[in-house]
Amino acid sequence: MRVIIKSLPITVLLVSCGGNDSRYRDTQLLERPPVLSVTKQAGEPRVIDNSKIPKKKYENGLGPDVSLTTTTPPQLIIKQSFDDAWSTLGNALKQSDIEITDREHDKGLYYVSYDPEQSFFSNKHSQSIYVLRVENEGAETKITATLGNAAEQSSAGRRSEQGGLAKDDSATPSADGAEKLLQSLYETIRDDLKEE
Repeated sequence: MRVIIKSLPITVLLVSCGGNDSRYRDTQLLERPPVLSVTKQAGEPRVIDNSKIPKKKYENGLGPDVSLTTTTPPQLIIKQSFDDAWSTLGNALKQSDIEITDREHDKGLYYVSYDPEQSFFSNKHSQSIYVLRVENEGAETKITATLGNAAEQSSAGRRSEQGGLAKDDSATPSADGAEKLLQSLYETIRDDLKEE
C-alpha cells in the first residue's frame, strides 16, 4: 500500500508533463553547434593517431615476465627495472603475508621473517630471518635469497622475546628454506600478484 501511495505523486507529475503544449516541441530556439570551416589542402596526408593505452599483459601476475632459475642457489629473474622489481617484490611479500623485518633500498636488501615449514600450527618464533638481495641486471632484475647470519637471527629472537614469545633454539633454520621462499615468491609473482 505504501508503494502505491509513494508512486502516486510521481505518476501525477509525469502525466502533467506529457501534454500537447507546442512550445516544448519547437526546436527552432535551441542552440546549434557552430559551423567550422575546413582548411585542409587536397594532397595533404591524413594524421592518424596510433597511440594506445597500455594494457596489463596478464590478468593476475607477471606470467612469463618472471622466471626461477634451476641453478644452485636458485635466482628469481623479473623482466623489470630495479625500482619496479623492488615494488613488485614488496607487493608479493605483503600479499604472501611474509613479514618484512627491515629493508635497505639503496643496497637492494629485504630482510624477511619466514618459516619454510609453515603450517596451520606454525607460530611466530619458529620463523627465521632470510635476506632477499635485489640486483639490477640490465633490462632484468635478479633476486637471490640467503639465510640470515647469526647476528640477524639473534636480533629476530630478541624482537620475538620482547613481543612475549621465546625463540625456540631447538629447531635450527635450514638453508633450503631460502629455496622454498624464492619458490613461494615466484608462484605469487607469476600467478597471483595484484596491483596496489
